[in-house]
Amino acid sequence: MKRPSRSPAASSAKRPTAIILARAGRQLAAAARAAGACPLVADLFGDSDTRALAARWLAVDCNAVFNFKPASLRQALGRLQRLAPAAPVVWGSGFEGRVALLDQVRAAADVLGTPSGALTTIWQPWALAETLRAGGIATPEIRRWRVPRTGNWLVKRVGGAGGGHVRQARPGAALGARDYAQAKVEGRSLSVAWIAAAKQAHVLGFCEHLFWTDAPDSYRYGGAVVCRDLPQALERRIASALRKLGAALGLRGLMGIDFILQSRGRWQVVELNPRPTATFDLLAPAAEVWRAHLAACREVPVGTLRQLVPVAAHAVCYAPHALRVPRALDWPDWAVDRPPGGSLIPAGAPICSVHAAGRDAAAARRALQRRLTRLRARLGLLDDARLATRVELDRAD
Repeated sequence: MKRPSRSPAASSAKRPTAIILARAGRQLAAAARAAGACPLVADLFGDSDTRALAARWLAVDCNAVFNFKPASLRQALGRLQRLAPAAPVVWGSGFEGRVALLDQVRAAADVLGTPSGALTTIWQPWALAETLRAGGIATPEIRRWRVPRTGNWLVKRVGGAGGGHVRQARPGAALGARDYAQAKVEGRSLSVAWIAAAKQAHVLGFCEHLFWTDAPDSYRYGGAVVCRDLPQALERRIASALRKLGAALGLRGLMGIDFILQSRGRWQVVELNPRPTATFDLLAPAAEVWRAHLAACREVPVGTLRQLVPVAAHAVCYAPHALRVPRALDWPDWAVDRPPGGSLIPAGAPICSVHAAGRDAAAARRALQRRLTRLRARLGLLDDARLATRVELDRAD
């Protein structure tokens, strides 16, 4: 007699369940699994890793710039809630600048993370800049409506993420309704990942951004490498500033700040991402970070997080042109976010992510570059890589 089949969610019923909504849910799903939880995922890409990790995966439709279509997101959420009505929602990238959409999710589910009021401030760059300065945190000047005729400025899109929306500004140019100009600051491009809890900031660590692209002035996110060469005094000052900022805005959970480190220890915040950051699993065990994120969001004490050793790095491999993923591609185990065989990847879209590690940051960068080159060769992109890559991975040790 044939046994009745059970759904993946039912087979994991004894484990705590969470619904993950994000552009790409693999990182959060992996962290949930590592922590013994059962992830139900709705995202845009449905890569092989995510489908394997999720007890149930659903696709969300998007527009040309990878923004959720609200009706599709609501439908996916409803279907996942029928599997686990009481499951909390953990959200990642994709909601930037879309407080109303996130509020629709809040109306239907227990959403963990920073409250909507704070998100409204954070996702209005001029309001965030005012809040930062009020707390004694330096941040570049911002202009609306028109780029100043003097100085060096970048144009950014309100609600943009991943750096692809950033471009060099033309002096005196008029700005669109959703654009703003931010003064360009020279220095090291770094980030800090941290967990905001009541009156506390638990710093996971720091990373340096990596960039490579066929456009010399592109700011698209290319990856990151763990940074352990910052003075302890600077790290303490940043941690203190994060505590004050978290308290002022009512921030909750795992998030990241991008900043520019200048000479003499001066640092300026260029962006606050009030949701799980892409670098968290480079810095600490994913299971511990997942538990800490949920604890902070629920006002439960957050325990100590261990630091990962050795130094880790990751990179995003983008498609220089539209390509179809080979069905029989032999994926290396250091490549994640793998698209299913036969998938059509649009030009400029991410193909997958590559991980590497080393005894120090320089060794990790070299290992990462070697793996990127090997992966591009497997994908038939080696010539593109040689011609179209500006890499900051192989700097002098």
